[in-house]
This record gives sequence, structure tokens and C-alpha cells, in this order.
Amino acid sequence: NVHREVADARATRSGQTPGAVSEFADYLRSATELQKNLMHRAPTDSRDIMQPMARRAANLNYQLGEYYEKREANFDTAVSYYTVANRYDDTHGECILALARIKMRQGELDICEKQLHNLLRVDQGNEEASMMMAELMMQLATQGARSTGGVQEYKDATFYYQKLLERKPDNYRALAKLIFLLKRAGRLQD
Repeated sequence: NVHREVADARATRSGQTPGAVSEFADYLRSATELQKNLMHRAPTDSRDIMQPMARRAANLNYQLGEYYEKREANFDTAVSYYTVANRYDDTHGECILALARIKMRQGELDICEKQLHNLLRVDQGNEEASMMMAELMMQLATQGARSTGGVQEYKDATFYYQKLLERKPDNYRALAKLIFLLKRAGRLQD
């Protein structure tokens, strides 16, 4: 039963049983397999049945990815679980952000950018994705690999920070980075 395995995983994650951390992933993997088997047996022509099942499978795979990323620091395994989760639900915001975060950390900036574009296409108001995209543009600008001197990337970073501040004016981190960018571009005087 998928629900029992998920409940067991939650109990172990909260530390209610000895050896909880290592058992957590085992229970989630078991729940993932059960969910996959249920999906294979379900009528595929019924969107009302398949969509919630796919979301559930995506969440289970996301949780496994998160476990491997944060508890084990095994980024390759985390990426594989996040990728499977993304296949089940390509609008899973947390999953897309997690993939983008790992790709940014690994220096795979083009893949990171693609992930963030996908998320911002679906959820334009996603604050974390906007912030990450602006930071990514700043990284690309400092490398200067795309446009001469990174001018376009600085403009793009400024755009993302401004949009973010329009939606949430009290985001002081974004404000500080925007001020830094504007000073650097000579568009803001002390």
C-alpha cells in the first residue's frame, strides 16, 4: 500500500524509529515502486485517474531526490530522481528549482538556465526562480562568454531583479543586488 509506505517514511524521517535516516529512502523507494505499479495497472485513457497518480509519483521521486541531495550529498542520484519526478509532472516547481540549483552548483549554466526558463514560463511569479535567474545572469555576465563584456546578461539580471522587486518590494536581498548592478553599470550615483 503506497499510503502505508509513505506514512512509514514520514515516521522514520521524523526520527520516531531507530535507524530512521537510512530507512527513510528505503520506504520512499518502496512507495515509488508501488505507485509505478499502480499507474501501470490503471486505465491510461482516464486523465482524472492518471493525473493525480502522476503527481503522487512526482512527489515521491522529488522527496527521494531531496533526500539524496541534502542527506547524502549524492547529487547524481538526486538529479536522476528529480528528472524522473519532472517526467511525471513537468510543472513541479520545487523539483525544477532543485535541478536548477544543482546544475548551477555544478557549473552547467545552460541547463540551469533552461530549467529556470521552464519554471518561469509556468509560474512567472516564482520568487526563488526569479532570484536564481538574476544570479545566473550575473554569473554569465562576469564570464562574458555570451555578449561582449556581459552587457546583455547584466541587463537581463537587472530586469529580473526589477520584476522581482515590483512583485515584492521588501525583498532586500534583490534590492541590494540591483543597487550593486546599477552602480557597476554607472546608472546609479552614491
